[in-house]
Amino acid sequence: MKGMQGLFIAACLGIIGAVCNWFYLMRLADKTERIAFVGIKSDVNVSAGQKFKASDFMMVEIPLNRLGNLDKAAVRWAAVESVKGFPANKEYFGGELLLQQELKTPAKEDLNKMIISGERVIWLPVDSRTFNPAHVNPGDLVSFRVPDVVARPALANATEPGAAVSEIIGPFRILALGNRKGRREISRAAGVAVGAENVIAISVKTTDNETKLDAMGQRLSEVLQKTNFQGVQLMLHPSDEEDTK
Repeated sequence: MKGMQGLFIAACLGIIGAVCNWFYLMRLADKTERIAFVGIKSDVNVSAGQKFKASDFMMVEIPLNRLGNLDKAAVRWAAVESVKGFPANKEYFGGELLLQQELKTPAKEDLNKMIISGERVIWLPVDSRTFNPAHVNPGDLVSFRVPDVVARPALANATEPGAAVSEIIGPFRILALGNRKGRREISRAAGVAVGAENVIAISVKTTDNETKLDAMGQRLSEVLQKTNFQGVQLMLHPSDEEDTK
């Protein structure tokens, strides 16, 4: 009997200990600071271009010790009023957090305010057969591959007879594609017509007290005069190069 009583007491003490531990963890969790963010309700889908409504949102609380870099990327619940009525720049599904980088409006800045001293803007017609503007955005770096018939004579002399001659001019920074100065999906979500994008605006550098184009810009201008850019291929640079320009 004494043995049974001992086991019973031990079991009771174990249960009491487990309950106390559970209460301790619950109280500790309640004391953990939480940050509230704006999320899309689980039963809501928001289409691109559709304006956010108050009924689309739910509060998502995340413990501070599990926050990571989310505080710099997601929209806090305290700012929920500022995003009501804002057009969605992409399709949202239930359970997603609203990110700050997705709340952008189409760029409306004048081109002459997008360049610095020592730069100029020139417009180039792009051969639509060799260029898909849907994959290119303002701010991207591009170079141009020139057809063999207008490549520099020096290049031809440096190659073996019969070898293909290739000249690449660049890189240049794209400022606009047609009338688009930002990402295509952002313009569409805001109801801004994208229009034709077979003419691009790029920045070129100048020299000699800003009265002449530098060698690269001058060569590009020569190719434009000779070919009207027919047959010239546009080459897109890696995105990590943009940060160094």
